[in-house]
Amino acid sequence: MKRKTTAWILWGMGLIFLLLFLPARGADNIYSSVIRIHILANSDSPEDQAIKLKVRDGLLSYSEQKLSGAADREEAKRLITAAIPSLERIADETLAKAGRTERATVCLTEEYYPARHYESLSLPAGEYLSLQVRIGEGEGQNWWCIFFPPICLNTAAEPDDALMEAGMTEENVKTVTVREGEYRIRFKILDLIGSAKEKISALFS
Repeated sequence: MKRKTTAWILWGMGLIFLLLFLPARGADNIYSSVIRIHILANSDSPEDQAIKLKVRDGLLSYSEQKLSGAADREEAKRLITAAIPSLERIADETLAKAGRTERATVCLTEEYYPARHYESLSLPAGEYLSLQVRIGEGEGQNWWCIFFPPICLNTAAEPDDALMEAGMTEENVKTVTVREGEYRIRFKILDLIGSAKEKISALFS
């Protein structure tokens, strides 16, 4: 019985190691090529949700101009880091024009994202570099998308070229882009790994 228990413990430790340290083949290129954006509304009131979308539009419009020439995620990260004061100003000006007293806090951080499905692409669950925008208390429903490459102003557009230019491999682009009438499950294992990592991290936090 003791030998069997030890075997189970070793098996469990091995599984934890695999989930935490060994991503699915090629998955790291997906996570290391994009920068997500996460906007937290002040609350779930209709007014706060509406202003969240106005802040979103202002930031995405700015990102199209600022990040259009970025060669890869590292360059985009440097540009965004330098532009954080401007991004906060854009968000605060949007709030002030709407007569709101809340202010926005903007930062770059690593965040866990669940799987997200957009009109023309899907991204697996996992840890992403994220531009987090917290409006006021930040207790309302979130809005998530992709900040770099700047393709979220029109997610119906073909994203392949932008994703390739951002550093994704052709195989990764095929994994995350969705064609009409086609159901992709190729990144399902990434979703399972990401979910397992989140649960394991919670156990040890």
